[in-house]
Amino acid sequence: MADLEQLAEERQIARADDGRYFDLIMRQSDVLASSRIVPAAYRGRSADIVAAGLAGRAFGWDVMASMRNFHVIEGTASLRPEAMLGLVRQAGHSVMITSGEGIATAVGKRCDSGDEHTATFTLDDAKDAGLAEKKNWRQYQEAMLQWRAVSKLCRALFSDMVLGAGYVPEEIGADTDETGLPKTYDPMVPVTAAKNELLKTVGDKANAKELWGDRGSNSIRRSELDALISDWEAEIVDAEITEAPEQQELDDGDGYQDDALHTV
Repeated sequence: MADLEQLAEERQIARADDGRYFDLIMRQSDVLASSRIVPAAYRGRSADIVAAGLAGRAFGWDVMASMRNFHVIEGTASLRPEAMLGLVRQAGHSVMITSGEGIATAVGKRCDSGDEHTATFTLDDAKDAGLAEKKNWRQYQEAMLQWRAVSKLCRALFSDMVLGAGYVPEEIGADTDETGLPKTYDPMVPVTAAKNELLKTVGDKANAKELWGDRGSNSIRRSELDALISDWEAEIVDAEITEAPEQQELDDGDGYQDDALHTV
């Protein structure tokens, strides 16, 4: 019981209004928004990174964990099913998952009250929801059934753990992989954010304008913006390779470059 009380206290601290944390995440957001290793839904969207970081704070996550596990699809908050399961088990509750031919069952028991609940999700449920013919369902049927059973269980028995975000991304419109992570969600990037990201990447307004072309004041898909940046980076690499032989001419054959450019 002492461990549970400590966990509850830590969660309360995590939910507290911490001005220093807000200042930190505000400073991080612009850097992270320009990174291409963060989930696509957050690239070029500093405000969304701040929002995700603050939402994840309630679960005790830092901003990177928040972006991996917390998603907003069409204005509705959702969690990866793995994250839901982790939160529940971290709190000391029990979840047992079993699967058979076309059915998955998740049985949960609370450690505080002893309440139990069983949730199932079947292939017939998936067909009724128009899911069974999706590529990820054909390839990873067992895993997809399990995660939908888990999300049903968490909403019913562990609502205090998921805090209103007990729907997996797929349940609110996103195409996901076998782990429940959105994979084809391709958000629109507002024009101002997109142009600023191009400018930061290119470092020159003239080149940024040339890349932007005749798109005017229209927003752009995340995938299209990434393609523009990739094309520019490829051109830079090609230019450096082309210029390399000219650099070699500065070598007079003794292994050192010209004195004006190389100090021996």
